[in-house]
Amino acid sequence: MFLSYTLSRSTRWDPSQPEYLFQFDQTHLLTLIGSVRLPREWTLASRVRYVTGNRASIPVDSVFDADNDVYIPIRGQAFNARLNPFFSVDLRADKRWIYDEWILSLYIDIQNIFNIQNPEQLQFSYDYRSNQVVTGLPIIPTFGIKGEF
Repeated sequence: MFLSYTLSRSTRWDPSQPEYLFQFDQTHLLTLIGSVRLPREWTLASRVRYVTGNRASIPVDSVFDADNDVYIPIRGQAFNARLNPFFSVDLRADKRWIYDEWILSLYIDIQNIFNIQNPEQLQFSYDYRSNQVVTGLPIIPTFGIKGEF
């Protein structure tokens, strides 16, 4: 079993404003990985991940540019919001058959087994007055077969 924790800060500054958290700041990253070998050449493994949500910049308002027929956002402080955290649990099962001169392996791997809709970024309305969260990948089952000679 492996446990990994990272405490990380990504900041920026310029003379016109105080230091602020940057786009790629993910303060807390926690990963737990474990596997167990079972009888008859079975292996079960799991990974659990938690990551502080991504930073996002939310405009404070917008103005209509009639010449170009578009709204232009009025930006506030850069990266002034944080999306909800990322959380995922993955499972994998492997089965091996060992023959005289080769090995056959079969596996099934399921990522994001709880189908959590993890936030990736914000998508804004045409006038920047509202937004919605764009989520990442849903549950992803994969399987495979491998021969070793």
